[in-house]
Amino acid sequence: KNHSDTATSSTLTTPQQLSLLSKDQSLLAGLQFIMKKQLLKQDVFLIGPPGPTRRRIAMAYCELMRREVEYLCVSPDVTESDIKQRREIKGKTAIYENAAAVRAALLGRILIIDGIEKAERNVLPVINNLLENREMALEDGRFIVSSDRYKELLNLHGKQQINKWNLIRAHPDFLVIAIGLPVPPYYGNPLDPPLRSRFQARTEGMPRV
Repeated sequence: KNHSDTATSSTLTTPQQLSLLSKDQSLLAGLQFIMKKQLLKQDVFLIGPPGPTRRRIAMAYCELMRREVEYLCVSPDVTESDIKQRREIKGKTAIYENAAAVRAALLGRILIIDGIEKAERNVLPVINNLLENREMALEDGRFIVSSDRYKELLNLHGKQQINKWNLIRAHPDFLVIAIGLPVPPYYGNPLDPPLRSRFQARTEGMPRV
């Protein structure tokens, strides 16, 4: 039984799994890459052929850094409400529930976007604005702004005016790790250059020379 089989066993604790996975040099290089990009406050795009490698690296990083995760699995059926907010009925009252991307942005979690090449064109601007400016207009009337911009506006206008504008702060520790396939040769939508430029990309799951 090789160490990769052992590492996926449910009987092992997380530290034991990470200890076994540490023998994998490609995994260590991937974890180091993400760590450097987080220090630079840059979002990450892990690209490669189908398989568990990219997802394993993203999840292992979150385990290693003890970071909470929000997971967004992208398909052609994903809409803006699946990224931002959904309207739900609770106690005979209609309320807006934050979706994965909003929870991650506000609470400082890592947002893993799996299958980003499957996103339809109409939802890409939502993702792009969140990546570039850490901004997002919510369905309940609030508006997320970056941590630095929020501090600047707070110093200029005060808390009362900020509340009138319905501005809320994106957490400074918010990080996005996108997982996707290269298009072509695989089926999907190639990322628009503006969106692609928001990421620092690394190829995973392919032989290196």
